[in-house]
Parts: sequence; C-alpha cells; structure tokens
Amino acid sequence: MDSRPRTLRRKLLQWVSIPLIALWIISTLVDHGVAKGFVNLNYDRALLDTALDLGRNVRESGNQLYLDLPEHVVEMLISGQQGRFYYRANGPDGAYITGDPDLPDPPPEALDDRVTYYDAVYRNDAIRAVALRVPLRPGTGSGTILVQVAERSQLRENFARQIMVRMMIPQGILVLLSTLTIWFGIGLGLRALTAVRREIESRSHVDLSPLDESAAPAEVRPLVRAMNGLLQRLSAALASQQRFIADAAHQLRTPVAALKTQAELAARQARDTELSATLQQLHSAADHSARLVNQLLSMARAEPGSHRSVMRQPVDLSVLARETTGEWVPRALARNIDLGFDDRPTRSTISADPFLLRELLGNLIDNAIQYTQPGGHVTVRVRSEDADTVLEVEDDGPGIPAEEREKVFERFYRLPGGSPEGCGLGLAIVREIAQGHGARVSAHAGAGGHGSRMIVRFAPG
Repeated sequence: MDSRPRTLRRKLLQWVSIPLIALWIISTLVDHGVAKGFVNLNYDRALLDTALDLGRNVRESGNQLYLDLPEHVVEMLISGQQGRFYYRANGPDGAYITGDPDLPDPPPEALDDRVTYYDAVYRNDAIRAVALRVPLRPGTGSGTILVQVAERSQLRENFARQIMVRMMIPQGILVLLSTLTIWFGIGLGLRALTAVRREIESRSHVDLSPLDESAAPAEVRPLVRAMNGLLQRLSAALASQQRFIADAAHQLRTPVAALKTQAELAARQARDTELSATLQQLHSAADHSARLVNQLLSMARAEPGSHRSVMRQPVDLSVLARETTGEWVPRALARNIDLGFDDRPTRSTISADPFLLRELLGNLIDNAIQYTQPGGHVTVRVRSEDADTVLEVEDDGPGIPAEEREKVFERFYRLPGGSPEGCGLGLAIVREIAQGHGARVSAHAGAGGHGSRMIVRFAPG
C-alpha cells in the first residue's frame, strides 16, 4: 500500500479531470446514439430506393411476372458498398416472383399500402428490412406486388461505430489537452506555496524572522500569517529559555567563584593532610561548576534567537586562530601537552563574529587538551579546500569511536570512560556557533587512525 501523501496538485487535478472524463464518456454514448440514428435513416432510405427500383421493373409475360432487368443491373442494384442486399418479390396473389425465396416474411402491417421497416434474423445474421407494395405498371397487369429488401444490421453498427470513434478521438485529445492545461495551470497557481516552501527551506535554524506575505495570494496569506505567528511564539519561547539560562548562570557565577576562592584558601591553610585533600576536591568541584556556568553562558549566546546580536565582519581566520591558540598555551603546558599552530599561508578571510569564533575554537582546543594524555600533541590548522576555508583541531588522544562521532555534538553527551572534567557542552556549543555561521562541523580520526580531528568547514560568502 502506497503511504506517500497525495499532493494538492494531484487532488485538484482529480477533482477537475474526473468530471471531464465523465462528460467525455456521456458525450461518446450520445454521439453513438446520434450516429446510429443518422446511419439508420440513410441506410433505410437506400433500402427503400432499391425496393422501389426493383418493384418498378416487374413485368408480366404470358400471365407470368418477372423482373425486367439485365442480370448485371440487378447485381448492381442489390450490391452495396458494405455488402449484398437480400430481396424478394411476390405477386398480387402472394406467389413468389424473384429474389431470395427464404427471406423472412414481413409483419402483417406490411400487407397494407405503406412502407414498413422491420428487424429479423436471416441465415444466422441479424437483418434490417423494408417491405412495401408497388403497383404494377400500366399495361402489365392490375394489383400490387410485395417487394422486400434487406441487409445485415452489422453493417450499420460498424458504420455507426466508425463515426463514433472519429468523433471520440478528437474529443479525447481535447480532454487530454485540457487535463495538461489544468495540470500546468495548477502548478502556476501553486507557485506561491512553492515560494513559501523554498523560503523556509533556505533558512537556517537560527532565522525565526517572519515570512514575507506580500507576494502570497489571498488564499495563502492566512497560512503564512499562521506560520509567522508560530515563528513568533517559538522565538519568544527560545528567548525566554535563553534569558533564564543566562540569568541563572550569572547568578551562579559569583557564589561559585567565591566558593572556589575559599576552598583554595582553606586548602593552603589546612595542616591536616586528609582535610587538605578534601578541600582540594572541593576546589576541583567548584572549578568544574564554574566551567559549567561559563559554558551555559556560552551556549545561551550561541543559540538561535539569542539576545546578543551576531556581529558579522570580515575576519582573518588564520590570525584569529593563531591568537586564540596562544591564549591556551599556558593551560596546555600545565598538563605537559604540546599545543601548536600549523601556520600555512592561505587566504582565510571569512564573514563571521570574531567573539563567537574565539568561543568555538576555544572549546575545540579545551576539548582536545582534556582528552589528550600528558606528553601528547594538539595541533590547530587553517587551510583552504576547494572554495571552503577549513579550521582543524587535531590531537593524539584516545580518539572517538566512529559510532559516537555524531553523538558527541549533542548537549551533555560524554563518551563512556571519558574525562571527568568535561561537562558535555563544549562540542554542542561548537556546533551551535558553526551552524549560526552556515558552517559544517564534523569529527574524524586523526593522522594514521590515532586520536581525533575536528573539522569546521566555512563556505565562501
């Protein structure tokens, strides 16, 4: 069973074409009836003319009636274009004169002085016949002779069918052309919906601005207005959610920072080894909480509909990446990790928000440092590939299994057995910022299949 939804164009075409086809069928049946009546009228007239010609040429000789026509003339009279006529002539006393003696007798009313048409069966064929009485010519005798002429009914039916087919074909072509015209006409009429669909498809997930309804016809505008209302409600809901996260993070930042400072101070002053270790754990937990708060703020800024406007401007990605990498060198050195920047001469100017780009690269570097063992390497690169500008952060850590590479960009997702320092938000922030800039981010294996390599691809423009 086909579960595909029926298109509006197909539904409209069915509603229009079904009555057209029904009218075509009715017209065909009417045409057949008209054609049959026309054929019967003309064929009956031909039968009558033949019967009159035969009756007028009956003569009497020696008290015997006979048909006074040469045989080839008789053959010409009783031979039609579609087949042979059958005929019979009886004298005034009913005696057989000439023709087909076994031709079925006419109905009783044919004995009157009038023309009678009737249907019968002769030699296993349906026939149409005419019977009439023709007066004998003066000098031949007195009285009337009964003349019958018949032909197969199938001849008439065939001719009527030919007429019907010749009328039906142009009507069918007209119905087909009308259907095609309606098909394309509906397509033109639905262009407004197609334009709305394309506008929605061309938008990124961050664009919740209203759709333009000025070009939409009156029938489509209620739909566009309803969609605009939905977009407005979504935008308001997202803004409210982001404000809540940002406000909560701001409210948490100060007490968490104070807790971190107090824990660090207490750990320094503690003389008991066990108490010092406990305070150090408290300091680590406070540090983790502070990082989570900062990442929540970053996520709120990166999400679509953020109250912070994206300030796009030309940015040299190589320069920005070099500067940002330098800012993270102290933390890498603290973990005995070699953090470097692969400086390749390349044209790397893109249109972007420099603040968000630093946030994106900072999260990639931070993620790489977290999952790289002491003595490892983290490398940042900027290069060109085709028309795209590519940012890479590669490490020689444990790497990411192929089946997990898409999941790591989900919020609060952490690899099984991963670093306890992570919050599961860093790569989610990277994806939000990348999508907000029309870029694509993906995870791959590092060089030689070891470690991981994060790639952010910025399209031109």
